[in-house]
Amino acid sequence: MLTRRDMLKLLASLIAGSVAWWLRPAWPVREVARPKVIGTTFSQLQCHYLGLSPLETLRAVLSLPLGVLRICAYWKDIEPQPNTFDFSLLDAILAESERTGVPVIVAVGMKVPRWPEFHFPPWVEALYPTTETTRPLDADPNLAERTLMYVETVVRHVRDVPTVQYIQVENEPFNRLEIAGNRYLSPAFVTREVDLVRTLLRPHQRILLTQAIDLLPWQNEDEVALAQGMGLADIIGFNVYTRVPIGPSRYLHPWPSFWRKLARWRKRLQAAGIEPWISEAQAEPWEWGYLVAPHLENPPSASPERSRHLVKRLARLGYDTVLLWGCEYWYWRKKHGDNRWWSQMQNLMERNTFPPF
Repeated sequence: MLTRRDMLKLLASLIAGSVAWWLRPAWPVREVARPKVIGTTFSQLQCHYLGLSPLETLRAVLSLPLGVLRICAYWKDIEPQPNTFDFSLLDAILAESERTGVPVIVAVGMKVPRWPEFHFPPWVEALYPTTETTRPLDADPNLAERTLMYVETVVRHVRDVPTVQYIQVENEPFNRLEIAGNRYLSPAFVTREVDLVRTLLRPHQRILLTQAIDLLPWQNEDEVALAQGMGLADIIGFNVYTRVPIGPSRYLHPWPSFWRKLARWRKRLQAAGIEPWISEAQAEPWEWGYLVAPHLENPPSASPERSRHLVKRLARLGYDTVLLWGCEYWYWRKKHGDNRWWSQMQNLMERNTFPPF
């Protein structure tokens, strides 16, 4: 007859075995091909936050063996006054891309990458309810029309640049996220934006939409977001972060279902004729209360090794295009005497395969 102690040991063994089964690789250990395209997102706003020269940083980033570069058309910089447009910095960024021949994604809309996500000019903030959270921002018809005018102006301006191959409409438009102040857009409005951009594109150019993926298994807002985007885009990109702070020393990590969901989503998109991308793969630290955690030599949330492992895992799931998130941070570290991020991300882009897992 089993004693209480024996029963506890048996239960512990069963639990440990179950956890090991759920965490097991769902594929044989083998050498894995690198994603066909590895790129990054460049943000002049992030350069400003880090005290970097945007064009100096961009030239350094473009010296890496990039397969694609995403850039941001920030409304607050491009239309500083109503109907007065300043494309000087965006044009300089595009000129650098032409010099190197790297294919470009231009992200445009109310909401494009980097905090605070919604990048309104002050005059727009003075005229329209840009902090609304109880209804979509586009519920104000005047703000919606202003945004469509802005999007059309930007797309007309960039569409004949040879390296511009993709237009991203908004950023995570169907996700309500705390980082964006819980502000959001309606599917009906994003559909209007996509339809407008579709009429403006050259035949070789395609539309990208992006979305977040929930780290916790009992959340399903991301499934709704995926369904809303599938009828609109040529490409859908997922933003993947695997160590996200929820307190000074606490982090969220993905459950095993997170990886199964990514695998399932890729197959679902491919079956629908939509190209699946990873539009952001975490390759910079996110620490509670810090932009770059300069006081930490090895921030807990990210390391070159963790990012390399993340790309390996995404490649193993079958994703052929992966955009690494954080190139400004790599350069900031390099300028401060730490070359680890820069050299390891360069090595990641250069190699054809990963060693066995």
